[in-house]
Formats: sequence, C-alpha cells, structure tokens
Amino acid sequence: MATNFDRTQPLGGLPPKHVLEDGGYEAKFKNRLELEEALTLCKTTLEENLKKNINLVRVSAPMFVTRSSGFNDNLNGVERPATFEPRDFPGTHLE
Repeated sequence: MATNFDRTQPLGGLPPKHVLEDGGYEAKFKNRLELEEALTLCKTTLEENLKKNINLVRVSAPMFVTRSSGFNDNLNGVERPATFEPRDFPGTHLE
C-alpha cells in the first residue's frame, strides 16, 4: 500500500485514515527495539551504498575553530560555545 505525504493533512505520510480506522493496518514491528534496529539497518545500508557508489567518505569529528573564523556565530543568542586554549598553541582560543 502506497502512502502520499501531504503536510496539510493531520496524518500526512501515514496510511490513509480509512485503513487505520477499519483495522486494516498492522504495524510490521511489534516493539520499539525492532523498529530501531530496522531504522539502523536502513541508515547503514544507505550510507554503505553511497560510500561504494559515489566514493564518499564519512567523517565524524567535533569541529574546533578560532573565534575570529565566524563559524560559531551564536545565532540563537542564548547558547555560548565552549572555549578552550590548546596546549600546543598558547594564546589561541578555540571554540
């Protein structure tokens, strides 16, 4: 059964309302753990296929930048970046 995503509808992206009401819809995953494992499989499969097919490399690392770089621009006005001075670069403050 295909679904159409319509953000103007209260249940956009879910099976049609008549299917939900008539009891014609049955969840494929019976508990939260099965659902989370299935989502993780989808995510890792997509990532692996992207890496293989278009030569992507996943990079995960915190980004530390100098204050003058402008990358941490404090857009929300409330949060402040953590600031520190690296041991090997005295006088340099990173965020």
